[in-house]
Amino acid sequence: MAGLLACAPVRAEPAHVALQAGQWGLGTSAEHQLSMQLELRPGVRWWWVRPTGGLLQSTDGTQYVFVGALLEIPIVWGVTLSPAFAPGIRTVAGTRNFGSALLFKSSIELGLPIAPGLRALVGFAHISNGKLATPNPGIEILSVGVELALE
Repeated sequence: MAGLLACAPVRAEPAHVALQAGQWGLGTSAEHQLSMQLELRPGVRWWWVRPTGGLLQSTDGTQYVFVGALLEIPIVWGVTLSPAFAPGIRTVAGTRNFGSALLFKSSIELGLPIAPGLRALVGFAHISNGKLATPNPGIEILSVGVELALE
């Protein structure tokens, strides 16, 4: 895999910053809170793969710092569908016991162009310890936000 990425053309473009807010905990049995996420998407990509990193904070007290990869798949009229995977560290424990400080965030996001350099985002994410520890309750997040080109 590393060999494939090394041979792939690297495209430089503006870095982006994404700010999202949403529902922390979905379903009737989940504790419902608010989450905020600030994410930096550097201005490099290999094919459709872009690195990403950020900070997620929930009102239950959980703070999660992550670094991963985002796959930006163009759909039509500038719309993108972006699955992502980002391992990270829970730097502050909230009321929810994730069983581990090492957590994994998998997500999917729909990006809609609003204006040049500005996109609206709708996303769904799941965070859990990936069965590294017990308990492994996980949490789901439904969010909306914006992505701004830093140019």
